[in-house]
Amino acid sequence: MELNERLSEKNRKILNIVIIVLLVAIAAISFFCISGVASSEDSFTGTYSSLDEKRTNVTELMGVTAASSTAISLLPGDAGTPIAEELADLSGYFMFILAAIYLEKWMVTITGVMAFRFLIPIGCLILIAARLFAGETWRAVGIKLILFALMMFAIIPVSGIVTEKIDASYEASIQQTIEDTRNNTQEIQNTVGDEEDDTVIEKLFNKVKGGVNGQLEKFENTLNRITESIAVLIVTSCAIPIAVLIFFLWLVKLLTGVSIQIPQVKLSEKLWKKKL
Repeated sequence: MELNERLSEKNRKILNIVIIVLLVAIAAISFFCISGVASSEDSFTGTYSSLDEKRTNVTELMGVTAASSTAISLLPGDAGTPIAEELADLSGYFMFILAAIYLEKWMVTITGVMAFRFLIPIGCLILIAARLFAGETWRAVGIKLILFALMMFAIIPVSGIVTEKIDASYEASIQQTIEDTRNNTQEIQNTVGDEEDDTVIEKLFNKVKGGVNGQLEKFENTLNRITESIAVLIVTSCAIPIAVLIFFLWLVKLLTGVSIQIPQVKLSEKLWKKKL
């Protein structure tokens, strides 16, 4: 009986040594090898390419929207003022979407550094301490920290996969909106030219098919299509990453019992009240 206890104790020590060596190896590989790969832009060329394409669409939409707002103000009378103001108000949403895109690009690399250079090695050290000092509580903390690090790192790539098909299906529509808006703006600018007299401008527009009312109708459609494009960009750039984050937080809680509260943010409902 005593011999069996000694063998069992010896086996436990050997097992502890093996696990400790394995944890040290994992921490070293994570810190010195994986962290460099996980924080390199070359490892996420697809994600960066998708975000850059989305940023280009946003900046182009912002440019043609600002140009359209200015062009509508050239129409005779005040009929186009409400549409011009609505278009000008959209600039805030474009800045919000751009900020979200740059934040996603920043998070791709920073989460790799945080997860593999800091959190996972620290989690491994905690597990080693738990093995050496028989601390079950610290063992649970170490496991939770490692799981949280892996899930935090996966947020942006996973949300990128989810949004890829949505972006692809709306890409042609967004490009068409940009092109049509640019053409409508150019038509007004070409019609007005260097004229400054309101009466002369009105006469010029009366010669254009549809006149002022036709131009206003075009820009009403433009406003609706740009608003729809913004709604899609907000969903793909903001809503889906947040949804993935909430899913991962729920998964962390399910697997580890750790509940992480996120602040509730009330976004403006103005965009969603616009006619799509």
